Amino acid sequence: MRPSLAALAASVLIALLAPARARAGDPVMALADVQAGMQCTGYSVVRGTDVSSFDVEILDVVDAAATGRGARILLQASGPAVDATGLGPGFSGSPVYCPDAAGNPSNVGAISEAIGEYGGKVVLATPIEAILGSPVDPPKVRPGASLRGGRRLGRIRSLASPLTVSGLAPSLGTALTRAAARRGRVVLAAPVGPLGSFGVQSLRPGSAFSVGYSNGDLQAGAAGTIAYTDQDRVWGFGHPFEGIGPRSLLLQDAYVFRVINNPIGVEGAITYKLAAGGHDLGTLTNDTLDAVTGRVGALPATIPVRANAKDLDAGTTRSVAMGVADESGVDEPSGGSPLAFLGPLGTLQAAGTVLNGSPARLTARGCFKVALRELRKPLRFCNRYVTDTADPSSGSAVAALAAGDLSDALAQIDAYKPAVLHVTGVDSSVQVRRGQRQAFLRAVKLPRRARAGQRVRATLVLRHVRGRLERKRVRLKLPLDLRPGRQRRVVFRGTAVDGGGGDFFDELIGLFEEEGGGGDGLGPASVQELALSIEALERFDGVYARPPSDDEEDIDPGEPAYLDPDVRISGRASARLRVTRR
Repeated sequence: MRPSLAALAASVLIALLAPARARAGDPVMALADVQAGMQCTGYSVVRGTDVSSFDVEILDVVDAAATGRGARILLQASGPAVDATGLGPGFSGSPVYCPDAAGNPSNVGAISEAIGEYGGKVVLATPIEAILGSPVDPPKVRPGASLRGGRRLGRIRSLASPLTVSGLAPSLGTALTRAAARRGRVVLAAPVGPLGSFGVQSLRPGSAFSVGYSNGDLQAGAAGTIAYTDQDRVWGFGHPFEGIGPRSLLLQDAYVFRVINNPIGVEGAITYKLAAGGHDLGTLTNDTLDAVTGRVGALPATIPVRANAKDLDAGTTRSVAMGVADESGVDEPSGGSPLAFLGPLGTLQAAGTVLNGSPARLTARGCFKVALRELRKPLRFCNRYVTDTADPSSGSAVAALAAGDLSDALAQIDAYKPAVLHVTGVDSSVQVRRGQRQAFLRAVKLPRRARAGQRVRATLVLRHVRGRLERKRVRLKLPLDLRPGRQRRVVFRGTAVDGGGGDFFDELIGLFEEEGGGGDGLGPASVQELALSIEALERFDGVYARPPSDDEEDIDPGEPAYLDPDVRISGRASARLRVTRR
């Protein structure tokens, strides 16, 4: 969608509050002039938003063949700001200034990669000429460069900031980070920001910033450091974010809570900045092998996402609202939209916290709406969930099931191949009540005779879970494939309780590992077919009917026969009747 008037007003305010970025960029030093033994100064934020300095000694200049990623500057950091923790993710982009021949400080590059040294104080920096070689306004094509290289120097690892999700409930954040760790990924859960927020920051070399997937109640992105600025243009990281070229993400300032100290420097035990993205300042436009770049000012298009949940017993509600970066204008360069990750996460946050606990026996109804520019009417579907399994990691089992249904819908949109689709809004609503509203079929009584496909008056004998025995008169639809003649037995089968959905976070993290495309097939041939496929996610969870089968492995439930709006009917029962000719 186009930026709102409020967003445009915020951009004007940011411009007024940030006069420092209007000046020309700082002096830079060519790599050929960088020498071992130089005593220099690095800049980064280690707490809050204030830029701190630390000492840097240039140890050597590393040839491109040794790194596989271009020439690098080997340096050692020291000083009060880094002695206790060393350097790690979040420090990437920290600029290093060395004195030139006249003694004036010049930017030589930005800290970018670790080499596995204990304590994390000896690292590599990307030369400033390579960083500035990354254009702020990239061509409208996806670059085909590769990160693969030849001989490497030690265990070079980009100080790529892990994905940070801010604003999640603590239990959900813990489950998300653990699921990521099981897949070998680093995802951090951070508070949404300091109490009372913080002021809009003027981005300058050394400032903390974030590449943002979203804004609002849930913010997801990667925090790092600004390496260089020139008027409204900024460069950061000194390494790729995802390395996939043109982007349209949120350029945000960031707040650093503190540097988490893990000096060992191995997977799972590394120093990193615990930081959260803050105010939207502009657009991140390019993601190259040597830097991320963008402009302060105009904001990128975002997709409004709203998730609402209601506790029908207590009358309390929870809501999540956010804007998710819309990269359809740059051909979704990562292969899919962050919406497929963040939309379900918003539903999980709302539905998983509304009860302020995780009871096992729950009944819920979730309704979902996805609006597309290419369709006049939004895509809609609803489902009922009945569970008897606690799922504290997801807030509740029904929350995970609802989030999973929305994830399925958004994944289908991501995988659509015939044309570019433009999502203009995503809404979810989940109503939850305590108690397992479920009953089991004990018997079915039918009329003596009826026609195939006819709706007949019948009596169901039901045993409610932890409750009464009930006889209920209903109208059942008989199967169409009943053969006329002698008495036929009809089997009625209900819908079982829903599974716990405990692997939801593993599936959600798995979205990062998919390359998009939806397999080898074309899939739906038109957006209308896609709409029908998504609307088919609405499941019938009532009673099915069918003739008996001799195949014990036949799992076909039959034809929908009856749906109770208040109770999930499960179990199995049968009855006989004479089938007459039409």
